[in-house]
Amino acid sequence: MNELSKLYQLVLNRELDIPKGQILDIKKIDHKLLAFMQCVYNTGELGHVYTFWDKDTQVDQNALLDTYIEGMRLLMSTAYDLQIDEIKNHEEMPEKSSSVDLLFKVNQDILDLRNGYSPIKLQDALDDYFHFGFSLGITFDDMLEGL
Repeated sequence: MNELSKLYQLVLNRELDIPKGQILDIKKIDHKLLAFMQCVYNTGELGHVYTFWDKDTQVDQNALLDTYIEGMRLLMSTAYDLQIDEIKNHEEMPEKSSSVDLLFKVNQDILDLRNGYSPIKLQDALDDYFHFGFSLGITFDDMLEGL
């Protein structure tokens, strides 16, 4: 089982009480996507991707990881709501992208996902969210332990 599948399985185990095979609950999915985006922006602020206020503060790694993991839970829970049975392992980063670029890319991925709720668009969002976490120094082991 690949790394991303392990994380997804942990989320699925929590979601099993929800009946599968029903018509998509778009309102619920949209609310989860909004909550996910809140986590993305909070992660960006906590990771000092952008900071306008107190530039001399240190990054609180625990708060950063907690917020990032909450976003991961929301996105994977959304995959379940979209009735996606399996997700593929994250793609390797072809080139080093900045945290700023990745934050904007995740935002665009979510907007694209809302235009059709496609599994491919969700996979793009997951890949970019993983890369965003990696760019902040979060490892897969951190993710697995925090989930």
